[in-house]
This record gives sequence, structure tokens and C-alpha cells, in this order.
Amino acid sequence: MTRSASDPFRIVLAAGGTGGHIYPAVAVVERLAVRHDGGCDAVFMGSTNRMETRVIPALGYNYVPMPMTGYKGVFALDSWLLPWRIMKSIRIARATLRRHRAQAVVCTGAYLSYPVGRAALAEGIPLFVLESNLNPGKANARLAPRATAVVLAFDESRALYPTSMQDRLHVLGNPVRTQIDATLTPQQGRQRLGLDPDVDTVFVFGGSLGARSVNRAVTAALPQMADAPYQVLWQTGGSWQHEVTLPPNVTAVPYVDDMGAAYAASTVVVARSGATTIAELGIVGRPAILVPLATASTNEQEKNAAVVAQRGAGVVIDDANVAENLLPEIERLMNDAQLRSTMAKAMQQLGRPHAADAVASLILRMCEKEYE
Repeated sequence: MTRSASDPFRIVLAAGGTGGHIYPAVAVVERLAVRHDGGCDAVFMGSTNRMETRVIPALGYNYVPMPMTGYKGVFALDSWLLPWRIMKSIRIARATLRRHRAQAVVCTGAYLSYPVGRAALAEGIPLFVLESNLNPGKANARLAPRATAVVLAFDESRALYPTSMQDRLHVLGNPVRTQIDATLTPQQGRQRLGLDPDVDTVFVFGGSLGARSVNRAVTAALPQMADAPYQVLWQTGGSWQHEVTLPPNVTAVPYVDDMGAAYAASTVVVARSGATTIAELGIVGRPAILVPLATASTNEQEKNAAVVAQRGAGVVIDDANVAENLLPEIERLMNDAQLRSTMAKAMQQLGRPHAADAVASLILRMCEKEYE
């Protein structure tokens, strides 16, 4: 079918399970809508019961669920049903691609990407794999060898792919949505969050569910923090209930809706080392204390954190040792303005604020060649 430049660019995206898979895909769609004269008509595919089922429709995008699940061990019923779920999910994905007349497919990783990527290959539609972590996830590793292009967040990732793939690797960074505003001043960020605008701030968070080990470490440190010359913004996650009295300089909230303000407010950030967090820290240029999630499926958080530490942009604390090491590391950084400045500049060097636009440009350029 002949398409004109004024028609919307039609794309299907597999993104789900976590915000780290969802929001980079959304960021790319936002830039495709700007870059393509006819806008962008996007369909997202994911699970039947995870966060994407709520987040994607709330953002105004079409959503198609699949019965695909992850591997849960040899004795789990879901594991015995997994081959059937894979085949059914591929059939649903192929039908969606045909119905939507997709010009491109984007997969951001996790098991949900596999059937959609397989469907794209079967239908002969250009496939773009976005790998936000240093090392490729299991689904992306299977799809990458036949993908039209693989987008990487780290230069160091190139070494993990064979020579035959090097010309299809594009180090463009991890796309981040426009809500992260690097132009906010610390004072503006603190005012927006109801904090003292003139006091240095430690921002602690562990994702939407929080980080239990980090929360326990902060709880243990509260008596010492009470006398600190800085304030703490502590995102606990929705499932954490602290049963202690907070010092006046510590603000605890289940969620931070305005992450741009929270990053701007911060002098030092304490966080997990998921790919999206690393990308956002690079854009705002904040020194970080990273506590990698030890149970990440391919150890990706530890590898992400290692790159940040090697570049001098952050320090890493093992999850098992965070209780005894978190407060000393916070105190060390908060007492050394020169070190913080050096780390902030190194973090900015990691940042790729135009990653979403670069990925959108790559997709449009390569699809134009594909359909010539």
C-alpha cells in the first residue's frame, strides 16, 4: 500500500512489566509524533495484568494485551503452559501488526518483547531493539541478531555483540520523557516539593514499590540524620510503612509524582541502578550513591552501576551491606563539595538528553530506506 508523507507513522511497541521498559518507548513515540509530518499512530503490546495495562491507556495510546508470561520454574503450571502462551502471543502480535499496518516494531526488552519481535520478523516489518542496560536481556539477545537496528545506551555494550552486528549497533542512549527538566534550579525544585529551598538535599528512592533494604537503612540512620545540616526527601514506595517519628529535616512520601523537581532539588541521589534511573541522572547531572538490585535477572543493575562508578559519576554499595554503609557514604559526599562537583560533571558526560529524538530519527530514516 502506498503511503504519503502526510499519513501518520504507524508503529507497534512491545513494552511492559516496569517503567524502565514502558517510558523509553513512550518517549520515542512522543518524538516520532513531532518528527513525522503526519504524526504517529502507536499501538502498545504487553501483559494482561501488569502496570502497562493501566499506564498506557491512561496516556491515551491503544493497548493490546497478550497472555505471555515469564518462566517461573520447572514445577510451576505457568511454565508448562509457556510454549502455548508464546505461540498464542505471536499470533496475537501478527494479527495486530497486520491490522495496524505497522511500518516499524520497537521492542524494549523483557519476555513480553519476544513474541512481538518474532511477529515483526515473520511479517517482514523493520524491527528495532532498544537495550537500555549495559548487557542485553534474554529476549533482546534473541531478537537482536535479526533486528534492523539495535539501540544501545552504553558504548561499553558494543563489546558484547559479535563483529557481524557492529554496523547495526547505534549508541544513542536510553530515551527519557520530557518530564525530566534539567533547567530547574535546586531552589525551584525544593519549593515545588515543599522543602526548604536553601538547604542541601539528599533524595532517596527505590522505584514505585520502594527498596526494602534501602528503606531499612534510612530508618536505622534517622537518629543521626536528625542532626545533619542537610534535608532528606525519602520516597518509600507504596508498600512501606515506617513506624518511627521522622526528624523535622526528613520528608517521607510513598511516591514522588514530579521526578523532575526531585532531581533538581537534590544535592546527592540515593537510588537503585536501573537503566532509566541512570539515564535520568545523566540528564540532570547529579552525583549518586547506587544500590544495585541483587535479584535482577541478568545482573544488569550491578553492571550498570559499575559503568557509572568507573566513569567517576557515582559510588556503589552492595545491597547486602547497605545498612552499615549508606549513612557514611551520604556523609562523605555531603561533606565534600569538590567531590560532588567532579562526580556531577562525570554524570553529565553519561547523559544523552536527546536520545529519544535520535532514536525517532533513526527509525524514520531506516524505515524510509526499507520501504523505498
